[in-house]
Amino acid sequence: MSGYNCSRTALDLFARPLTNIQPAFAARRTLIYAQPSRYLFDARRPRKLDQSSSRPEGTKPDTEIEDALSGVFPGKRERPAWAIQKEALKEKLGGEAWNPRKKLSPDTMEGIRHLNSTQPDKFTTPVLADHFKVSPEAIRRILKSNWKPSDKEYEERMERWNKRGERIWSNLVEMGVKPPKRWRDMGVGRARDGNLPRWKSRERNLVDVGDSVNSDFTDYPPDEEIIPTVGKSGNSKPITSSIPISERL
Repeated sequence: MSGYNCSRTALDLFARPLTNIQPAFAARRTLIYAQPSRYLFDARRPRKLDQSSSRPEGTKPDTEIEDALSGVFPGKRERPAWAIQKEALKEKLGGEAWNPRKKLSPDTMEGIRHLNSTQPDKFTTPVLADHFKVSPEAIRRILKSNWKPSDKEYEERMERWNKRGERIWSNLVEMGVKPPKRWRDMGVGRARDGNLPRWKSRERNLVDVGDSVNSDFTDYPPDEEIIPTVGKSGNSKPITSSIPISERL
C-alpha cells in the first residue's frame, strides 16, 4: 500500500502542467542596507578663548599696534631710492615724466657749461633754457654733469658727423643748392664727365634753405647778442656789426 501511494504521488508531480511551475527558491532579498552614520554626535569646532578678557586693561590688540606703526612709517621699507627720485622729479616737472623734446650736441652742451662758468650771473638757467629752446631741467642736468668723451669716442663722433653732413649736402646739391667750400673740398657735388655742377645750372637756388635761428630772433639787435663769440683765451670777441665800416676796411 505504501508503494502504491509513492508511485501515485510521483505521477502527480510529473503530470502537472508547466504553467503551474513555481520557483523552488524565493526571491533573493537585497543585502544592501542603509548604514547609520559612524558619527553619532555633531562635531563642532572648539571655541577660542576670549583673549580680550585675559589681556590687561592698559594693553592694545596686535592689530591696533600694527596700524599705529604703519601710520608712523608709511611704506618706508618698500620705497626704493630710484622711486623716490622719480616721484620728486615728476613733482618738479608739474606731474609730467622726464621726456626731453630736443637733444643737444656734445659741443653745444660744452658751450653751455663754458658760458655758465664764465658769467654765471648773466647766463642763468632760465636764460640758457630760453635761448636753446629746452627745459630748465635739461639745462640743470647739463650743468651738473662733467662727462667728457675720450679721444676714440671723439673721433668716432666726428666721423659720424662728417658722414651725416656729406649725406645732407649731397641731397641739397641734387636740388640745386651750392654746398660750402668745406664739403666741396671733400668732393660733395663734384661734377663729372665735363658737366657743370648742379648748382651752376638754371635750376640753381630754387630751394629755400632755412636757417637754424628761430623767427623770434629776426629782429634781435646784434649789439645785445645773448651768446657772444668766445676765443681761445675765453674772452668774448667784439661783434662785427658793432664795428664801424671805416674801421673794418
